[in-house]
Amino acid sequence: MVLVTADDEESRFLCQAGAVLEPVEFNRGGFSLYGDVRTFWLLSKIYRKWSPALVHHFHAKPVILGSMAAKLVFGKGGCVVNTITGLGHAFDEGKVTRKLASIGYGRASSFARTTIFQNKDDKRLFLEKGWVENSRASLIASSGVDLEKFSYINRQHRGHKAFTVMMLSRLLWKKGIQEFIEIAKRIRLQKPGVRFLLAGEEDPLHPDAIDMVLVRESREIEYLGRVDDVRPLLTGADLFLFPSHYREGVPRAILEAAATGLPVVAFDVPGVREAVIDNRTGFLVADRDLGRLTNSVRTLLDDKALRLRMGLEARRFVQEYFDIRIITTRYLQLYADLGVGSSI
Repeated sequence: MVLVTADDEESRFLCQAGAVLEPVEFNRGGFSLYGDVRTFWLLSKIYRKWSPALVHHFHAKPVILGSMAAKLVFGKGGCVVNTITGLGHAFDEGKVTRKLASIGYGRASSFARTTIFQNKDDKRLFLEKGWVENSRASLIASSGVDLEKFSYINRQHRGHKAFTVMMLSRLLWKKGIQEFIEIAKRIRLQKPGVRFLLAGEEDPLHPDAIDMVLVRESREIEYLGRVDDVRPLLTGADLFLFPSHYREGVPRAILEAAATGLPVVAFDVPGVREAVIDNRTGFLVADRDLGRLTNSVRTLLDDKALRLRMGLEARRFVQEYFDIRIITTRYLQLYADLGVGSSI
């Protein structure tokens, strides 16, 4: 197996398991003429070098640029699978950028043998726009969660000096960082002892990067920076707040939190609604309705029985639909259906 991605800790771990790394940096968030053209030619060289039986792209830039490179190298003979993990910043940024992204998605999907979607909203959009044929579209929700790594935490007998509300996210405006701070401010007016913890990586080069002064100078939240192992944070939390209005695939952060038995409060937006069952595993609130989102957080903080019941349902929901073993089996079956399973 050949990995085409950044040379980081995760890719090196996979190399120890036998993968080969071809390091390529993808410019995240919007289009970069020089950067994207350079990436396109790098991908073309890699595909010529390895002549893979199957090329599988994840995320917006690899899907668009990788599909174009595969078409150049393989013509109609390549086996390309694309996974749409949300439509990304470019699709939301503006008319021109959105148009370019739309053209890119359409062309990428026309060349792929199969396009996999992680949520129903993205699949519906592609079908309505005519970017993909229904016979070449599949739905596999999320990339899965390791349920042994993210085990259930029984919070029944936990004593409290203070409640903890957790958020994990890259620090982008559309991820809802400002909303997280505002909700913390509203809750702490009545419950000053509640802790609001934010962990996530800064992304200063991203066009949607948040002003870090807002985060660092806030007295309402505690910013923990990038955290390699989020399990201790989730273990110590009482609920998970995710006020993102970004077009997610299916947010892994929500699934990991739910796997540990945390109820989730979030906006009802594409991708997020795949990961939360309203009034069962948490609360989904109409997009940008901060009042209802705040009230939902307050309700769970005030009602221990409800909080624990929703947390247990969240764990069961992840077990049934998002176990990484289930997701992996579905991908392997898809490869086999394409006739390349034996060579993967």
